[in-house]
Amino acid sequence: MRKLDWRKNIMSAMEDISGGTRLPLVFFHNPDDEGCRKVLDETLTDGTVITLLEREFSPVMVNTVIDKETAQKFHVDWTPAFIVLDEQGHELERFVGYLPARELEAQLQLSKGLALFHLERNDETIALFDEMIEKFPESELIPEAEYFLGAASSKVQGNQVRMVEISHILTEKYPDSVWTKRCTPWAHLQMQGPFVGYDQGGSAGSGAY
Repeated sequence: MRKLDWRKNIMSAMEDISGGTRLPLVFFHNPDDEGCRKVLDETLTDGTVITLLEREFSPVMVNTVIDKETAQKFHVDWTPAFIVLDEQGHELERFVGYLPARELEAQLQLSKGLALFHLERNDETIALFDEMIEKFPESELIPEAEYFLGAASSKVQGNQVRMVEISHILTEKYPDSVWTKRCTPWAHLQMQGPFVGYDQGGSAGSGAY
């Protein structure tokens, strides 16, 4: 069985990403916690999850029972917890709790995309969210990915045209999502071209408007 190559510590993970596009990802676990055992036994042994982790992150595992100092430093009060760091070891994003393999894949891509957005690496943000939206159309995380895809695109383009487009897409596809509500400031504005929509091919990320 293929196994994930964990880095020895956070410092080695930061050194490992030097000059690349990956980011450190710290997995905090308690060996006595059932959720952590399920993540380790079921999710982090999945080949697609391992491939994604190796592509996008430099992963580190921290046992919160043994390394209480690191757990306290990052204010970890529930496990399993995943924290994405920047190149200096500062926290960018986190999520907690057990997820099955496919749901964890989607969450990892969302968290990496948000981390890139915080770092203002907007072209990478757009590419990652485009990929996520196409690969996980059923995920409940898609409205948030769409929202920040629009935000990153607006920063690159220097205008808010994409947020207008995203607001219409979310209104049509996810009318009850909180991320649709957060697009309300742009929802009344007109788009620059005809709206195609999901049923006629693609997602917001792949040009479905």
